[in-house]
Amino acid sequence: MAEIITTDDLPAEVASNAMVGVWVDGVNARASRVAPCLASDDPAPSGEQLAEAKMILIGAVVRWSQAGAGALQSGTMGPFGVTLDTRQRVGFNLWPSEITQLQDICRSGSESKAFAVDTVCTAAQHSPICSLYFGGECSCGADIAGQPIYG
Repeated sequence: MAEIITTDDLPAEVASNAMVGVWVDGVNARASRVAPCLASDDPAPSGEQLAEAKMILIGAVVRWSQAGAGALQSGTMGPFGVTLDTRQRVGFNLWPSEITQLQDICRSGSESKAFAVDTVCTAAQHSPICSLYFGGECSCGADIAGQPIYG
């Protein structure tokens, strides 16, 4: 498990919580699982990648520390009612958006290149007027004779 964040990275009010050790270990393990490049030694993550991951993980741990905070208000007027719930959700999971952000960090370090797959090339050489070049079937006869018959 990679140590992306430590208790020293957290705000004092969060770091003093009795659960902070469990949260930090859990969030580091989860991040290593969903974004394996953060725990990799070959190649090791860059400083920028770790800094960005640290920011995401600190946000998650702070959110976990505030679980249950907020208020539940409700009001009724005649037959109508409204409820406003500002309480933080409980549950110690990374949000899907945080998982996506961690995975994007791993993708940003790799070099992406465009590529093309030649779907036309076969053992036979087709005529430049062959319908195969435009997504159709062979119209020059090369798939039968090995060389263009028409063209």
